[in-house]
Amino acid sequence: MGTGLFIIDAIIIAIVILPFVLFINGRKKRQKKLQKALQSEASLHNCKLSKVETHSNFAIGIDSTEEKLFFYKETEEAAYAQTVDLKSINACKSIKEYKQAKGNAKPNNVIDKIQLSFIHRNQKDATHLVLYNNNDEMTLNNELVVAQKWQDYITEFLESKVEVQTSETSKHVATA
Repeated sequence: MGTGLFIIDAIIIAIVILPFVLFINGRKKRQKKLQKALQSEASLHNCKLSKVETHSNFAIGIDSTEEKLFFYKETEEAAYAQTVDLKSINACKSIKEYKQAKGNAKPNNVIDKIQLSFIHRNQKDATHLVLYNNNDEMTLNNELVVAQKWQDYITEFLESKVEVQTSETSKHVATA
């Protein structure tokens, strides 16, 4: 009697735990795949990533010595990679685009897109990395936090490069 009860309990526990294990394992495989694709994109440009972050369907990384940012995203339709040369970038901003969703009583603003926007030094061009698009993904999964974190990191990175260039310029002026 005790053995039969033990077997039934083990089967029930396995049925309950198995979906969680499969979900976590699938997510880890997807993150490794995204990271590997991003690493291969960086190696095509002879770069080595010093900081990498993977998310649900995209990976972003930076090579701080070569000053290049790499972005790789997979959607249901396609996969694509983008490279941003930070030497030609003046600023980075996270942008949220909204659209109105019609509700019962009043319209609600819903986030349509979240992207990192890179403004080039010539002020005419901008490069956009779309982290979230309502047409591709159904739910928002911390893309706002990721966008803000990378905006802060890149802004700090760009400011540190300006400070280094300014101090090097002042040394050359002082010695001349």
